[in-house]
Amino acid sequence: MLIEVENLSPIQKRVAIEIPWDTVKEELDQAYKGLQKRAKVKGFRAGHVPRKVLEQFYKGTVEGEVLQRLVDDGFRKAVQEKELFPIGTPIVDGKLELLADQPFKFSAKVEVKPEVTAKDYKGLAVVRQVRAISDAEVEKELGTLREKAVVIEAVTDRDTSEKGDLVVIDFFGFVNGETFKGGKGINYTVEIGSNRMIPGFEDQLIGMKVADHKEFTLVFPKEDGPEEVRGKTVEWKVDLKEIKRKIYPELDDEFAKDLGDYDSLAELKTKIGENLRTRDDARSKRQIREKVMEKLVDTNPVTVPPAMVERQLDFLLQEVEKIAKSNKDPAVQAAVQKMREENFGRAERQVAAMLLLEAVGRQEKIEASDAELESRLGEIARQNRMQPKQVRQQLEREGRLEAVRYDIRQDKALDLLVSGATVTDETVTGPIEDEGSIGLADDHDMHDEHDGHDHSSHDHAGHVHDENCDHG
Repeated sequence: MLIEVENLSPIQKRVAIEIPWDTVKEELDQAYKGLQKRAKVKGFRAGHVPRKVLEQFYKGTVEGEVLQRLVDDGFRKAVQEKELFPIGTPIVDGKLELLADQPFKFSAKVEVKPEVTAKDYKGLAVVRQVRAISDAEVEKELGTLREKAVVIEAVTDRDTSEKGDLVVIDFFGFVNGETFKGGKGINYTVEIGSNRMIPGFEDQLIGMKVADHKEFTLVFPKEDGPEEVRGKTVEWKVDLKEIKRKIYPELDDEFAKDLGDYDSLAELKTKIGENLRTRDDARSKRQIREKVMEKLVDTNPVTVPPAMVERQLDFLLQEVEKIAKSNKDPAVQAAVQKMREENFGRAERQVAAMLLLEAVGRQEKIEASDAELESRLGEIARQNRMQPKQVRQQLEREGRLEAVRYDIRQDKALDLLVSGATVTDETVTGPIEDEGSIGLADDHDMHDEHDGHDHSSHDHAGHVHDENCDHG
């Protein structure tokens, strides 16, 4: 067999294969022998139909099957011998046909994983946003703790409701005498003044007494609620059943002591500030990893195979795709297609980041040790409420154990980049949103390099399903 490979682009090759006639003839002979054993032709005993007769009836079918087998086997050998990393299905050039006493020749174009080399990846310059924790944020957290400690009690010192009260009501809404979805509530608790109900509704509850019945009309907001009532006048009927109030604890040393091992309110505030800083430090670490990957991708342009991007899109939008498969509504299909188009750039950068991390790992000779593998299996086991031995057995059974090693190598490569990055701090005020244009740490599901095969369609190795395990 002769194999030649032509580079068409960094992500596409043409593979030309020539198979000797002797090999083709042997395949044809074996195919007709197999057919002879099972073919039924009128006038001949089973198993004794002459080859020429079989050719008259089945030549097209037999040669089609042999052609497909020759192409599959030939391409598989080409991949092994030439160390190719095909990403998509090969596309055969022209028409395939077998010619007697002549070698079978064919060529095919195929997308391949690009040979990526990472450059200038040491000392990547990134800016880290550092946020000072303000007194207002501490007070806000303290207010949340106070809200959780609130006590609800019945109002007994007056008989009418006021702003700030919690009232238990039954309510019914009607439009032109007809009820509507969401227009009914039984034993429904409303905090007067919370603005959870439509504008004007809570004001109508002020001054009501227990057992009072009240009817009033309000125009439903045009931009809220069910379509059939938007902008329409709704007739409401309300029965008030209970009046309650919130009793907030005093923000003092006793409040702090009740919450835990705090001697004073000042000590509690100090701890809240420390917790907020710890939370922000975790955000900062995620941000640095994200920015380092962004910088690596920007510094190293990579031509990404479309097939890999499409598979990454499948992964990113898998939940949406599930809905689309069960709902053939054209509007739903169009919405999913729009989402794929909007996320194409993100998926493309994620694949580029994955390829570049692989390159860094190769260039730095990063490996995943057995001890690191066992540690990662332990993490997966804890996440899935399983034993590490169960996790290993399942991953081995599914052929995904090497994918775990791959993840470890990728993580170590990223750790190397982060530890060597040149970081400049920028102090900012106010909240900072996590950046997620690449989102590699959470979104990638690409396992290609570790054994020369494409594993990008696999589930992430960190997720294990055990039918005997309750995942809660």
